[in-house]
Amino acid sequence: QRFDQFCRENDAWLTDFALFMAVKDAHDHVAWTRWPSDIAAREAAAIDSWSSRLAREIRICKLTQFLFFDQWARVRGYCHQRSIALLGDLPIFAAHDSADVWSHRELFRLDAAGRPVVAAGVPPDYFSATGQLWGNPIYDWQRLEDTGYAWWIDRIRAVLALVDRVRLDHFRGFVASWEVPGDATTAMHGVWKRGPGASLFQAVQTALGLSPLPFVAENLAVISP
Repeated sequence: QRFDQFCRENDAWLTDFALFMAVKDAHDHVAWTRWPSDIAAREAAAIDSWSSRLAREIRICKLTQFLFFDQWARVRGYCHQRSIALLGDLPIFAAHDSADVWSHRELFRLDAAGRPVVAAGVPPDYFSATGQLWGNPIYDWQRLEDTGYAWWIDRIRAVLALVDRVRLDHFRGFVASWEVPGDATTAMHGVWKRGPGASLFQAVQTALGLSPLPFVAENLAVISP
């Protein structure tokens, strides 16, 4: 009963994640863009077919998550009894080969085949003459804003179910991020594009009812207030 309740309460991410991992295992862990086109594109018939074919593997994946969350809750409770707060981490970008991107392609700037049109990184500086090419797909911030930042709100809510405070990695990127072409081999040739700014955090604050937000901002830089 507790397992079934966990699955219901975490359905916003768990169902897609478990299916993604099961299909990935069935294809020798290759990137989802190299899967058969129907399941890569999340066609309804393919979703139904693979969900049925891999039902046991999907349930095992969900069970593994349930066991982890159950054990983690005990650790967190033990810490709280001793006045210890837990600090978690939330990178600004998601990995391209992830359940997040595969299941929400419309929220990322991808081409018809699912490949990044632009990728994240940082420009050349005194650390690297060619910059840092991270390769993460960049969000379609306008689409996210149109949804009220629902995906981000769900993401932060899920993290706060595990930890007490969240370190937001590459906070500077919420103001503007360095975009390079998706097929680039270095980060030398890119442009700065504005991010969501304060509007994202205002939406999160309204949705979660938390003031102040329990965030630690990493990498503020000295570029803007």
